[in-house]
Amino acid sequence: MKNNRLSYLHYLSGTGIEIGALNSPMPVSDQVEVKYVDIMTPEEINKHYPGSRLPDIVSDGTSFPDVADDTFNFVIGNHLLEHMDDPIGALVEWFRILKDGGIVMMAIPDKRFTFDNCRKRTKLEHVINDFDNNLDAQLSNLDHLKDWAVHVEKLEEYSPEWKLWIENQFKNGYSVHNHVWVIEDIMKIIRYLNDFLDGKFDILDYNHTPTQSNEFILILKVDKDTTYNKYINHAQLLISEKKLMLERQLLHLSRHKFLINIRNFLRKS
Repeated sequence: MKNNRLSYLHYLSGTGIEIGALNSPMPVSDQVEVKYVDIMTPEEINKHYPGSRLPDIVSDGTSFPDVADDTFNFVIGNHLLEHMDDPIGALVEWFRILKDGGIVMMAIPDKRFTFDNCRKRTKLEHVINDFDNNLDAQLSNLDHLKDWAVHVEKLEEYSPEWKLWIENQFKNGYSVHNHVWVIEDIMKIIRYLNDFLDGKFDILDYNHTPTQSNEFILILKVDKDTTYNKYINHAQLLISEKKLMLERQLLHLSRHKFLINIRNFLRKS
């Protein structure tokens, strides 16, 4: 287990992207090329975050319509996934734009050691619902904002202050933690993704939240060998066939037992 982001730099090579770096970009070696991604335009960043890295690509990080499949060697997303409306959708898109063998590096806040400590962990079912429903971003975020207002801002639910805070978030833009996790929750998301991706994410490296830190780190490696999913589907098919065969055998035994009982009854009559 490694205890800081710099310990994972050796996983990065070639050309990749960092999403939402602003004024804290990940330091990389001279042999690595990074293109920066942000939801804000260069003009907006200069206005609100002067001195920050200006984006090469303007995107919310969940959709890259102008980027071809298998383009990049890595994606860096530090303190990013928890802000996203649709974390699963983002990971699916990153899988698409990464080459086979590409790397995802994520540092994610551990809810137990941040201002999120009073909030309930985001369940897998919640993020699956965010992915399946494809809701408008503001509508999707309404429940997240309500939760934040109560547990982080400490505003009484449905009070005038609570309503005003949520209204201002919609009006001025917002950057709250839509989802809150510990590392086991992210592992569950990866396992869920691997059930339907055309390939899989391998968990290459990770650390649990170390002392005097509020984040855990995961390194994922893209495996686009579809043999994996073919194997899973084949295994599931075999299980279904075995189950069907067993059901047939049980039915046959039941019928056989019934016939024996009838025969014995007739003999006694």
